[in-house]
Amino acid sequence: MKVYILLLILVLPTMGCAQRTADISQLKSINYTASTRGFYLNIEINEENIIVERSRDSDSSSSKQLSDEKWQHLVTLISEFDVRKLDKMASPSKKSEVDAAAIANLEIETQNHLYSCSFDHGNPPEPLKRLMEYMLTLSESIE
Repeated sequence: MKVYILLLILVLPTMGCAQRTADISQLKSINYTASTRGFYLNIEINEENIIVERSRDSDSSSSKQLSDEKWQHLVTLISEFDVRKLDKMASPSKKSEVDAAAIANLEIETQNHLYSCSFDHGNPPEPLKRLMEYMLTLSESIE
């Protein structure tokens, strides 16, 4: 009986990690949108391109090819948190509820799932901070 309990203790935690890794290895795209009445930002990233829209006008988008190195860095940043819990991450502030900040939505799409999280633009949940900083830095390099 002790052997079974020991095996469960050793095997169960690694099963969750394997699932998260398998899901991230099938990453298709990352989409970030922040908007309010006078502000709009949409960043779409896939393995090949980054597309940035700074206006709701469809003609205002800019795109750039994404290097393998940058894509792998994004995958690494996403692997630092459990994407399956993305929708359960609490926003550290609620300013967007009273129009004091733009509402932001992050979507991470894998082969089989779409995970999303909403928060105030510029104030993501702690596990997402490094990813959001990198995505915003990438978007600033596109004009």
